[in-house]
Amino acid sequence: REPAHTIRFLDAQQIVDQLGAVRHTVAMHVDVAILIYAGLRREELTWLTTADVDMEKRLIFVRAKEINGVAWQPKTKSNRVVPISDALFEILSTFITARKTVWFLPSPTGVRWDPDNFSQDLRAMNTAAGLAWSCLDFRHTFGSHLAQKGESLFKIATLMGNSPEICQGIRLQASCKL
Repeated sequence: REPAHTIRFLDAQQIVDQLGAVRHTVAMHVDVAILIYAGLRREELTWLTTADVDMEKRLIFVRAKEINGVAWQPKTKSNRVVPISDALFEILSTFITARKTVWFLPSPTGVRWDPDNFSQDLRAMNTAAGLAWSCLDFRHTFGSHLAQKGESLFKIATLMGNSPEICQGIRLQASCKL
């Protein structure tokens, strides 16, 4: 058994600092905002297509798909829908581009981000800015901020695609920061 790791998450100022650190690269800025404000896993982010983000209904669909003969499904094998918060909506609204690819946020070469390459690029930007946050910290930020607002573990778990038991650790860590 692996020991439980400490759940790290960003406070409001750290979110501002993190988004500022990647603001110079539009795609990375939007990617990090989605991770922070929608709680997606890194792999879920890299598989987002333009059809998965509905700005009119303000929803992100995390769902199984097959693209160019490659099948993918969420880690839990369950599709889910995550609402787009006001903060995320504001950032996504500024990201309007002519789509030449199926991917919502393609890599710099126009293809689906390889998750490891995405993390490597993010780590390089964060290192240059003196930040040590990772995709998992951003995911925990989403859950922790919901817990601090008093949302139920069931709702947090549903939005994150987890069981309520997994989210219990997030709630405990978040309550210590109140």
